[in-house]
Amino acid sequence: MSLEYPIVKLTQRELMLGSIVGLQRQVECQVSSKNGNRSISEYQKRYGNPGRKGLWNNAIEGALGELAVAKHLNVYHTGIGGYNYVDVGEFYEVRTRPEEYQQLFVKKKDNPDKYYVLVQGAYGEYKIRGWICGKEVFSTPSWYHSNGGNTSEQFWVPLEKMHHINELPKVAP
Repeated sequence: MSLEYPIVKLTQRELMLGSIVGLQRQVECQVSSKNGNRSISEYQKRYGNPGRKGLWNNAIEGALGELAVAKHLNVYHTGIGGYNYVDVGEFYEVRTRPEEYQQLFVKKKDNPDKYYVLVQGAYGEYKIRGWICGKEVFSTPSWYHSNGGNTSEQFWVPLEKMHHINELPKVAP
């Protein structure tokens, strides 16, 4: 029997709120990068090619994915606070990917004492694919690679290693 993954559909108001959060983050990133003069090159150096959708879309979809997880868990979207805030609640970090085949990524600088949730989708409709504890990720060095040179080096968690969202702990790791 295959597991059903929750699908969260954001309302028009939720889409607007999440989009504003993503826009705010992108503007903050550009301002901290000499008013945007080097933002794309700095982003590529740190995180790899942002793809044809661009940085604006990445920031907005990321915030919308966080909002979808917060809505599903009925937990506050703390990511609205700013760049260094936890995405949802006290210990849930969210990674939003547009395609169903795409894996969860965790950066080397990320906190091992958080849970990482994978959301797949775009434009207000998101499938919550699962979660994994940062400690599990960082204790599996074979997951750290360049993903065939398509992205920056980071941990890539195979989809089959993710835990179902219904098993997500409500206490810190």
